[in-house]
Amino acid sequence: MRVTTEILKQLGNISSSDTELENLIKEHIANVEYTHNIAQDYKGILVGEIVEKEDHPNADKLGVYKVFDGKKRIQVVAGDKNLQIGDKVAYIPPGSIVPFSFYTKEKPIVIEAVELRGIKSNGMLGSEKELNIGTNHTNVYKLPNDAIPGTVFSEYFEFEDTVIEIENKGLTNRGDLFGIMGIARELTAITGNKFESPSWILKPKKDLHPENNCLNLEIVNDAEALCPRYMGIALDNISIKPSPIWLQSILLKLDIKPINNVIDITNYVSAILGQPLHAFDYDKIISEDKAPDNKVIIHIRMGREGESILALDNKVHNLNDRTIVIADNNHPIAIAGVIGGLDSSVDYNTKRVIIESANFDKNSVRKTSMALGISTDAATKFKHSLDPEACLPALLKTVELIKEMADGKVASEIIDIFAEKSSEKKITIDTERLNSH
Repeated sequence: MRVTTEILKQLGNISSSDTELENLIKEHIANVEYTHNIAQDYKGILVGEIVEKEDHPNADKLGVYKVFDGKKRIQVVAGDKNLQIGDKVAYIPPGSIVPFSFYTKEKPIVIEAVELRGIKSNGMLGSEKELNIGTNHTNVYKLPNDAIPGTVFSEYFEFEDTVIEIENKGLTNRGDLFGIMGIARELTAITGNKFESPSWILKPKKDLHPENNCLNLEIVNDAEALCPRYMGIALDNISIKPSPIWLQSILLKLDIKPINNVIDITNYVSAILGQPLHAFDYDKIISEDKAPDNKVIIHIRMGREGESILALDNKVHNLNDRTIVIADNNHPIAIAGVIGGLDSSVDYNTKRVIIESANFDKNSVRKTSMALGISTDAATKFKHSLDPEACLPALLKTVELIKEMADGKVASEIIDIFAEKSSEKKITIDTERLNSH
């Protein structure tokens, strides 16, 4: 379970130092496997702006750029000729270490001023991979236009933060602590402060109604014993694009790869609240499903012998009647609580989505995860028993953020299949008596 000290402080209104937070977690919650100040990986790296460009006279594949670092113009040779004047980049000056090289077996790479085919290069322009924020190694990473030259890269990317990795074994009986909100709540109690739950958790309002043409969505739950709650909603008018820097930063600090705004939102809400979510591409399901009346049917059922699914890990997994699946009218589109299917995944062509927020039996998810050899963040959370009441606030927060960051419009009512909703129980505690023992 990974958390960051800045998020904990924000959620719990905690004033403790990073070291104090680490010690409190060790003493009261679980063992800490390691801590790491991420900003240390980016010492010396600045936001730069391309102000001049020309071809390298002696190398077809190299470009020669003048980069403004907030104070002066610096000549840098790069293996990416596609940069344009005005592009914002991460400039790694001589003497700085390439962030990615901290995590390789070799000695960290220190940048030097060198000549490349007869042209002096005073530093380096970082790619996603070199900056340890993605996998692209071919192109120089372009920052958003609002980046100001001379800004410290770790400050712009909100990496002035410390990661704390908490050992999962210590949280075995505490499913509520698999979200950062739960850890923040626990630390607030430990420090004697009052925890203020966000209103979207305390009083979730289930009053969303279609803003656009209502999409034809039906949910059928034939596995209620293993899926006590399943919620879904459709949204259209979706604009898929990269997430804003603040969201990418949070995910990267939590060791979650940013993909696109919709998927990133579901991963973010899951990380904060501890409730997994999943997004399906509505139109991909329609194209494969052949259901009547142009309808999307989400069917929670047991798998069938002979069925298989191409999952998001790019592997084909064979299913059986002991595996809960999410299916359309014909075939599985996800392995419940474990992993989604590739054929219904959200990509940059997606215009309409279905958001799933559900609760699955911990034992079933654990057995399926082990049998198929699939370990995911969602499976880890579900294996530790989650509260079905978390499904609604997680869904509502996800919809709110999709409307805000992806221009989404609600296109169906919320469908909520809650098999056996438990009644609220109030416990009266004599605090004076409690504190005297």
